[in-house]
Amino acid sequence: MYIVGIDIGKNHHEASIVSPEGKQIGRSLRFATTYKGADSLMSFIFKNIGNSPCVFGMEATGHYWYPIYSFLKAKGYTIYIFNPIQSDSLRKMYIRQTKNDSIDSFLIAEVIRFGQFGTTSMADENILAMRQLCRYRDSVISSRTEIKLRIGTIMEQIFPEYEKQ
Repeated sequence: MYIVGIDIGKNHHEASIVSPEGKQIGRSLRFATTYKGADSLMSFIFKNIGNSPCVFGMEATGHYWYPIYSFLKAKGYTIYIFNPIQSDSLRKMYIRQTKNDSIDSFLIAEVIRFGQFGTTSMADENILAMRQLCRYRDSVISSRTEIKLRIGTIMEQIFPEYEKQ
């Protein structure tokens, strides 16, 4: 089975396809973090391996991995998410220890190929969305409380009689 390693970035991702034997198939693809970019990833995969089965691997880097994860999950692919520290250990084994997106995407695929990773269990997408909304609500409430306290402090300084009325 082919493995597609995706190096996650804020504005673009980089993908490499690796054969079961560990050979990189073609060059890596840099694509935008948009639906159009995700579609170009699908075209890239089809162009290089046709309809051959593949799995995806990516590092959990901030929140930037989530849109491409959702896109691929909706298409029915298996996606392995793991901690970036796990690919760093493999990078140290390679003689050329240069770091760029193309090499990183290849190494991510290699981590999956070797099976040397602990997967992150993923909640249902609705649960993830609710979690984000709850965190945002907590943030808004904290901000509101902080603003109320600041207003109270200023009112005490410029108009001490305010609370006594």
